[in-house]
Amino acid sequence: MKELLAAARGEVPADLVFKNGKVFDVFNGTLVEATVAVAGGRILGYGDYEGKTEVDLAGRILCPGFIDSHVHIESSMVTVGEFARMVIPLGTTTVFADPHEIANVAGVEGIEFMLEEGKKFPWNFFLMVPSCVPASPFEAGGAVLTSETLKPLAEREDLFGLGEMMNYPGVISGDDETWRKLELFRERFRDGHAPQVVGKELNAYLLGGIGADHEAVSAGEALEKIRAGIYLMIREGSAARNLNDLLKAVTAQNFHRFLFATDDRHPEDLLEEGHINFLIKRAVAAGCPPETALRMATINAATCFGLRDLGAIALGRRADLLVIDDLNSLTVHEVYKDGVLVAEDGESLFPVCPPAKGKMGDTVKIKAVKEEDFHLPAGNLFRIIRLLPGQIV
Repeated sequence: MKELLAAARGEVPADLVFKNGKVFDVFNGTLVEATVAVAGGRILGYGDYEGKTEVDLAGRILCPGFIDSHVHIESSMVTVGEFARMVIPLGTTTVFADPHEIANVAGVEGIEFMLEEGKKFPWNFFLMVPSCVPASPFEAGGAVLTSETLKPLAEREDLFGLGEMMNYPGVISGDDETWRKLELFRERFRDGHAPQVVGKELNAYLLGGIGADHEAVSAGEALEKIRAGIYLMIREGSAARNLNDLLKAVTAQNFHRFLFATDDRHPEDLLEEGHINFLIKRAVAAGCPPETALRMATINAATCFGLRDLGAIALGRRADLLVIDDLNSLTVHEVYKDGVLVAEDGESLFPVCPPAKGKMGDTVKIKAVKEEDFHLPAGNLFRIIRLLPGQIV
């Protein structure tokens, strides 16, 4: 601490100093010309500092790293390492991952695998505990996570909270097993999943201590959920694309209750469009002020999850920093994690090794397929499912 105090007073050089640029201040929503000092992986402060290493921003902008508030990495169809290699150079320094897809196949072992892999890379990797495995009683997966299974997981510090509570009918009806799961995480963050749940049913669902929802599909639904007191994740993934509809609900008075989530993002979309940086650009193109969109991708998410050391360039916060051209193009030139350069001009600067051989292998079990499996029972009426473009419900 004495060394940090000496650096803060300017008596000794900081570890890293950014000069000759602008800083995006998430608290005031403005750009300020300032020098920023970093020491011990955290922001030391603004001021006329000297550093052991100095970065000349040459007029560019320094802003906080982006946060994906809800994602299933398995949906990207690549390993955790390859996902990190794609999104970190795009400016994403924090993800909240819900591994319920791999848990459906491998149970607790799958959760442990994702946690082990996520810790290998230079980002803030927060893993949620899947709440609904299987997602419905009609599924025949490889695991069942009961409240007894979740009990030891709820006590672990390396798991962040309860993943999206998809069994909203169980919450609303007071199903005992569903509520046992919620009670296990009473002191932790509990994520929501409430597609088109409004009115009295929403009130009943939120009694479960739900903190946020990413399933809203209309501005009216979003406003009702904001009014009920939760945070609203604006989702724009590969399958579900709700950003344009939900932005209609964002105002200068309520924007602090909105944040961004991808839910799922396929490799081709990550490569061709981007990750959270793409959501910010889409929001700006739709008329959202860039200062507002950037705060939804940074400080709003950090505040939602109660993370006081993320989301801003401010004293004591982690030095998760991006060097960008401007607030509109949002071209990310450099990415710093805890004050260390980890990506530059779209390329990762950290190694990505494949998972250990044999990990999560031989998990697909398919019975022999016979011709009669494709026969339909006699009759003239058949149930069908209509697909809605850009929606998953």
